[in-house]
Amino acid sequence: LPTYILTVTPDSPVFTGETVNMKNYWTYYQTHEWRYEWYKGTDSVMLQTSDRYTVNGDTLTIRGATESDQDQYWCKGQRDKRPKSSQLNSVSLTVN
Repeated sequence: LPTYILTVTPDSPVFTGETVNMKNYWTYYQTHEWRYEWYKGTDSVMLQTSDRYTVNGDTLTIRGATESDQDQYWCKGQRDKRPKSSQLNSVSLTVN
């Protein structure tokens, strides 16, 4: 399965109130062919665009970070042709 690197901007730890961007960078696949799903926590709650979270393709934005945002975040890519999905990779967010 394809692999990618997840990044957090600004670098973790972040401070409460900051805007956080998480993005995945593919090693060799064209990103426009993929749909992305973002998850939070060990129970893998799928994130949807809301007043604080924006899911925009390969980027997840968290506005006004709070301590409750401190967790593990996961991203998975899917598409219609082979390979149909990517590995589920994670990144940890610390909020101070």
